[in-house]
Amino acid sequence: MKLNTKKLVKIISLVITSMLIATVSAATYSYLYIDGGITVGIQTMAWYEGEDAPAGTTIVGTTATVDLPVEQGTPKNFTEALFLKNENATGSFNINITLSTAVLGADFNEAKMHIFENETSPGDWTYVDTIDLTDTDSFYAGTLAAQNVTRMTFEISATVSASGTKPFDVQVRYNA
Repeated sequence: MKLNTKKLVKIISLVITSMLIATVSAATYSYLYIDGGITVGIQTMAWYEGEDAPAGTTIVGTTATVDLPVEQGTPKNFTEALFLKNENATGSFNINITLSTAVLGADFNEAKMHIFENETSPGDWTYVDTIDLTDTDSFYAGTLAAQNVTRMTFEISATVSASGTKPFDVQVRYNA
């Protein structure tokens, strides 16, 4: 039997390559595990609709949707529009309220969300801050104690040239 040297070299090189791949792939592993669980509780911060919330205001889970109807050149205040309550029996939350989408300043003489706090609703309200709805750098950072309520009021004055719906988005981030 006559051996073809070229074929023999190819076969030997394939065998050696296969052995190298098998050696590299045959690493030894150790394992760690996580035995976890996810406990779902009740919502600890909740939106509530105020007495003068505009028609069509909805609260679904963690999102309050409010459309503030105003007239060109006529200031309008919504003093009981939205409330945010710390539903916990004990413990405070650090809250950070930021504007993620602003309205165009040229469309408004005023577009502000004033923030007040109280231990109960209704009651005596303490002014804490104002968010300018035309400025995404506008924010509020504070704490909300257990069972306390934050009231959001809106002061809107559209220019005489403004028209249509002007969307804005506010985010409330909280943690213990």
